[in-house]
Amino acid sequence: MERAGVRPLTEAELRFRVLGAVQLLGPGGPIELAGDKQRALLAALLSRAGAVVAVDRLAEDIWPDERRPSNPVPALQNQVSRLRRALAHAIPDGADLLATVPPGYRLTVSSLAVDAGLFERLLGQAVTQSPAAAIESLEAALALWHGPAYAEFPELGAARLEAIRLEEARTSAVETLGQLLVETGRLSQAEPLLEQFVAEHPLHERGRHALLRALYGLGRQADALARYQEYRHILADELGLEPSAAMRRLEVDILRQDVELPHVSGSEDVAGTPASSLEGMRVRYLNTPPGPIAVGTVGSGRPLVALSGWVSSLDILASGRDPRSSLLQRLARSFTVTMYDRRGTGLSRAASPDSSLDAAVDELESVIEQIGEPVTLVAMSQAGPVALAVAARSPHLVERLVLFGTYADGEATFSNRELRESLVALVRSHHGVGSRLFAEFYRPGASPEAAGHLSRVLRDSADPEVAANYLEATYSADVRRFLPEVTCPALVLHYRNDKVIPFTGGERLAATLPDVRFLPLDGGFHLPDARDLDLIVRAMTEFAGTPKPALAPLVDDGSSA
Repeated sequence: MERAGVRPLTEAELRFRVLGAVQLLGPGGPIELAGDKQRALLAALLSRAGAVVAVDRLAEDIWPDERRPSNPVPALQNQVSRLRRALAHAIPDGADLLATVPPGYRLTVSSLAVDAGLFERLLGQAVTQSPAAAIESLEAALALWHGPAYAEFPELGAARLEAIRLEEARTSAVETLGQLLVETGRLSQAEPLLEQFVAEHPLHERGRHALLRALYGLGRQADALARYQEYRHILADELGLEPSAAMRRLEVDILRQDVELPHVSGSEDVAGTPASSLEGMRVRYLNTPPGPIAVGTVGSGRPLVALSGWVSSLDILASGRDPRSSLLQRLARSFTVTMYDRRGTGLSRAASPDSSLDAAVDELESVIEQIGEPVTLVAMSQAGPVALAVAARSPHLVERLVLFGTYADGEATFSNRELRESLVALVRSHHGVGSRLFAEFYRPGASPEAAGHLSRVLRDSADPEVAANYLEATYSADVRRFLPEVTCPALVLHYRNDKVIPFTGGERLAATLPDVRFLPLDGGFHLPDARDLDLIVRAMTEFAGTPKPALAPLVDDGSSA
């Protein structure tokens, strides 16, 4: 962002570094800043560049509570004056970049004057370039890094959130670079890059998929298979998932020595992401009065509808990244599984969707009605109240209910009102932090890598405002009045030490529903864990009275795409 009277800076005039230690650069190199407080002030302003930062907030960023001056305003003014002098020394008219704007200060700089801005510009270029050019752009972007973003200030307010965002972009850039190197036949260059990436990010499937192909192409079939088995065990331990169909198919191709390593022509565009992960899932849009919603179908057999989670994405479900993906993949062997994205989430993006229970019930009824026959409903987590309301209100649509880790009364289940309100506010204002916190609830004791994976799933499924509104509705849902009216058989499953929805939620359902079977599960998980999938799927298929036809995986050979 440039202001009138301030000369715009070009890419060749990079003046600020945050991809590593925070630095101010002059024509001859780094400009020495007087002490940690100066660098902290610069970091605080750069992380909010273009915005007015209040004096109180800057004081909190620069001085920890126990060391803050009794009157921080003069001390802050002194630090600002010194920083202006340093800016004037480094940049023509540099002092004008730091303006006093009540109630605080604003640093206005060109995005390309900051290495983070240049990094993101290069990533944007790579999206539309040929593979060869995209590789050059990504390598140039990654070369800008000299350590962790905002390295000296890991807990500094907005700088911490900005560092998380930049680090995730860096991770994606490395993964994309490795994939492009494989696709262009540069296997010996891709292999060490991807080996290091997989060691640091063992749950990132795209990078591991590329590594397996690189190892195979280099004649190291045994190493490729070992990396696959390593992934299978890590995925089960950390996320309770099984490898996606695409990964399992690659393992089979390696065993058959039938892996194709295409050479991408220099004119082909690259989006920086793998090919559509909806391969094999039949996706269509269902028109309803409030607007269209995306509906996905996979498998064969009797109809089963899997309700959306708090937030969800058909794309993420099909790719195997969602915590429910492995269960749905298994169920598709015996059922025609229908899934959908609620308005505002996944492929059903919409502005200001209605997050109420009534709207959720209307959506589900619309999905079932277009199937044309009664279905088995599988409702996990917050989806339970929606399924129960439909089963009671429209019994002709529901043949059976499977309720996993869910509840009927939000107020009773989530009894700590202050905690509820703080979690909603956190998701609304700091989606990344909020989603990471929920990820740790989903998988207690999860590694940072696993928590980061689940956090990305939640954030990639919905925008902060939509996610916060749906979470608020989750906490207020109450369908106790419907329970005596549910006439279809129900199967209730719940982990005894569930940290998201307490076990008492499942116990109350089992004690109240007229026709119910209850299967308690040992463990502290919230959603189906890989170690229990055999038991869970067997219970569900036997409950639904379904024969076991031939395999119909979540991602098939693409003939039904």
